[in-house]
Amino acid sequence: MIYEKNDENYKDKKITLGLVAARKGSVGIKGKNLIKIQNQEITKIALKLAIKCPAIDYIILSTDSNKILNLIEKNEKLIKLKRNKNLAKNNTPMLAVIKNAIAFFEKIKKKKISKLVIFDPTSPLRSIKDIQKAIKIFNKEKPDLLLSVHEGQHNPYFSMVEKKGKYFKLCKNPEKNPGARQQVPVVYEINTIVWIYSRKAIFLENRRIPKKTLVFKTPMKRSIDIDTNDDMDRIYFYLNKNNKKI
Repeated sequence: MIYEKNDENYKDKKITLGLVAARKGSVGIKGKNLIKIQNQEITKIALKLAIKCPAIDYIILSTDSNKILNLIEKNEKLIKLKRNKNLAKNNTPMLAVIKNAIAFFEKIKKKKISKLVIFDPTSPLRSIKDIQKAIKIFNKEKPDLLLSVHEGQHNPYFSMVEKKGKYFKLCKNPEKNPGARQQVPVVYEINTIVWIYSRKAIFLENRRIPKKTLVFKTPMKRSIDIDTNDDMDRIYFYLNKNNKKI
């Protein structure tokens, strides 16, 4: 909802800002943010869902690509930001992109946000319900970050090793010597269906995963981040099997 200056709640409104960050370059799939699913670019899918989400007040589209900037028509909730090329490199930290988007919004709107919700284009199977539920949890629990996860297919206590000196050892040493996966702690894999940061955490903690982090569990079948062509195959398999449209 957009609050106008004559609205009685205008001054006290806590702004929830959505962010769709989509640079033109990519590692893995070439032009990843412009690939299409069911005849729609994945960045456009993320933008349309963010615009439809009632809990999101404004959305920043941050990109270094004119083509991506022009993917979607004007909307009162949408603000387009042409990102500097120095913030669109392969090794650019996401926190730098986030801070740039917030600074841009607060400068032109002359008001501070309370939290930022990331709509990563590479998770096209997210739903408005996912976002609404996650925001509700965030508002109630007030963490620094709420991020989406699904149960990990591999476990660092049991089935993942790393090199330590000459030999390899489990990534995390369990207290006992487990003989079965069921005997080790359950771990979760981070996905990009929804990340919600508090403004305070972004500017004061300056950490990708701050201290006060909670998780929002999502079903594995929808928790697919597009990094490879195999991921695209998995998405189409899910959509076809369940007769779903995005």
